[in-house]
Amino acid sequence: MDKKIISLWSLLSLVMFIICDFLMGENAQDLIKTIIVAAVLYLLLIIGGLLKWRLAYHFLLFVVGIYTLAMIRIVFIFATQSHSGVSVLAVVLAVLGIIVNLLWYRIAAKQIKGDYVRIVKKNVKK
Repeated sequence: MDKKIISLWSLLSLVMFIICDFLMGENAQDLIKTIIVAAVLYLLLIIGGLLKWRLAYHFLLFVVGIYTLAMIRIVFIFATQSHSGVSVLAVVLAVLGIIVNLLWYRIAAKQIKGDYVRIVKKNVKK
């Protein structure tokens, strides 16, 4: 699988999270901290994957999972609380973000499986 495609989907996932976080954010300082942490995590792991660091996509799998849970939380808050302050736009973007992340998992699974196969073959030869 082309790592550039995984990187593009990863960046799209990051952008979707940042938009949802911005729409849900109440405190500007916390919002900035969250965006910086998310951007650093995503970008370091994307760069690591492009530089053929084997575990980068494995860690990115975990990071995408955590931010998917954050988007699921937005949908859950909207569905359970009538006066939650969650806008419909935030929910729509959160659902789109969940779909993007699920597609990311489907695309990245081939790369991750290939990494496992390569590691096993390398260790069996020893």
